[in-house]
Amino acid sequence: MKILFAKGKPVDDNSSKVCVLFNPKDGRVVHVHGATTLQGGKKVSDVELEKDATEHAKAFGHAVTGLKALHVPISAIQERGALKVNSKGTELEMTRQAPVRASEFFAKWQDENAKKGKKT
Repeated sequence: MKILFAKGKPVDDNSSKVCVLFNPKDGRVVHVHGATTLQGGKKVSDVELEKDATEHAKAFGHAVTGLKALHVPISAIQERGALKVNSKGTELEMTRQAPVRASEFFAKWQDENAKKGKKT
């Protein structure tokens, strides 16, 4: 997830929370749902966040029977890439790095073709 900002300052872990719905058999993440409370707002409880996560997962067409929930701070998912929940069901693990962005891929492709003398 990208870092969130409010009034020009990054939102910290005390203001944001994330609920990860996952399959306990293999740790596969099925749905990630987060909530950020700005100053003066009503904080969302873990129970409410989990309920919202489950409803959204259903709305996206995911089967939710048997899924477990893991509540993590937003800082736990700052990196781009595929995540899974560890075998204990207590934390997230990076399974592989996310593919490069299209702009990064295109720049690399242009450089490689320029070296070969091809016009792009």
